[in-house]
Amino acid sequence: MIEYKNVGVSFGKFNVLSNVNFHVEKGDFFHIVGPNGSGKTTLVKTLVGLLKQSEGTIDINTKNMGYLPQKLNLKNLIPMTVQEVIYSGFKKPKLFPSKSECQLIKDWLKKMEIEDLFGHSMNYLSGGQQQRVYLIRALISEPDVLILDEPTSALDPSFREKFYILLHEIQRNNKTTIIHVTHDLTDAIKENCKIMYVDQTIKFIGSYEDFNKFEHRGHHHD
Repeated sequence: MIEYKNVGVSFGKFNVLSNVNFHVEKGDFFHIVGPNGSGKTTLVKTLVGLLKQSEGTIDINTKNMGYLPQKLNLKNLIPMTVQEVIYSGFKKPKLFPSKSECQLIKDWLKKMEIEDLFGHSMNYLSGGQQQRVYLIRALISEPDVLILDEPTSALDPSFREKFYILLHEIQRNNKTTIIHVTHDLTDAIKENCKIMYVDQTIKFIGSYEDFNKFEHRGHHHD
């Protein structure tokens, strides 16, 4: 579904990523880890088209992707309500959502345990609530590929485990491919997931079991 071939990203003389080669299959749960400044977010931005690689090729066999960035830009969206922000994530939003579309939004808000925020302004939400709203926006169109850059950074610990259970249900039931950038694999790991360790280039790709052996040889992720 996604393949990187000898991809590099440079800013002037500084190489952020070099010789990046990997592929993601349909239905994969693909975790990307690595130290701060290792190029994880840069890699994801090349995937969603926010950055252009300096060399190499990126092949993506779908146009239906959902994306949650690491840092949310809320300046232009503050007057919008929760309903409006989520509705903007539909594939073909109209001027006003239908009754069934509103019900779908409410169902997702309930899954995320913020069902009372439907008509609230984004301006009055906490960071964790805003992050849940944008998670729903990324999920609402049932993307073939869901790309999450540090999706739990503002979520309270009590909800993180529930969030990852929900993600694995989506992956299993919808055959959704999930690419997940994280510093903490504690709650995220389930069977058959893949780990990729990035530090300017790819240092490791494999199973979680093999990743633990890789770490024990002296490599650690934040």
